[in-house]
Amino acid sequence: MSDSDNSTVHIDPALKARLVALASRSGRTLDELAQSVLRNHADEQERGAAERAEDEQRWQRYLQYGQSMPFEAVRSRLQKLAGEAARRQGGA
Repeated sequence: MSDSDNSTVHIDPALKARLVALASRSGRTLDELAQSVLRNHADEQERGAAERAEDEQRWQRYLQYGQSMPFEAVRSRLQKLAGEAARRQGGA
């Protein structure tokens, strides 16, 4: 017995035919495909909301303290870290 709730979603016939074909090609049922798509969409929306919240926090910190780092400094630091990582990989 499944813990899932059966919900009804109305899909126009043309879209349903496309989804059935996609599901069939991937070896899944329409239900499995739909759940996968909905799960991925929910994950993407939650990740986006978390990123927007983090961006807002960073913006508020900038407004409060006025500190920022110039792009060239960020790029230089990233290049230095990439070089260090490459050297570690080469020495491993």
